[in-house]
Amino acid sequence: MKEKLAYDLSGESTTRIMALDGTTAEDIVNKRNTEKFNEQVDKWSEKFEEHSTNISEFANKINSNVENIEIMPIGNYVLVKQFEENPFQRIVRDSKSGLIIDTGGFSPEYKNTDNGQIEEEEQFIKVGIVQEVGPECKWCRQDDAIFYTKPSAVPVPFYKQNLQLVNETRILAVVNENLKERFNNDNRCK
Repeated sequence: MKEKLAYDLSGESTTRIMALDGTTAEDIVNKRNTEKFNEQVDKWSEKFEEHSTNISEFANKINSNVENIEIMPIGNYVLVKQFEENPFQRIVRDSKSGLIIDTGGFSPEYKNTDNGQIEEEEQFIKVGIVQEVGPECKWCRQDDAIFYTKPSAVPVPFYKQNLQLVNETRILAVVNENLKERFNNDNRCK
């Protein structure tokens, strides 16, 4: 026990290092681990290259026939293109003085406490135009303007078209001509 303590204090080891052809066991283990790691990296690199090639081929196939590509929502989802600003809000000016009386519901500005910048408050209610409707939709039709809440919308990354999917049950209101007539005459609505 005293010998082991003396060896530990002096920094010498009591274990003998085994060597095979001048290579230690630790070097052999490190070499095997490195080889295994490199094999795994090569294997995953091949899979990634194959996946990347498949994606490129699919993208080329779609891009060569882009005029015939369609996107349709399923179930009771509605495909919507959101307006930049609510088209139903207008700024009202006094006709005599020219002063702005009503900002039409535009978002107020506030000072952000995190960065000190003046920012415009984001609208919770969004307005968009219906591009397509799913086969189970009862109320909405193509070209209807709709009001919906921001959390209801799911962005659809389709050729940078700024499209969103909204479940028809999450739509707050529909705006179009002859809606009462359409809703009263539709057997599904009764």
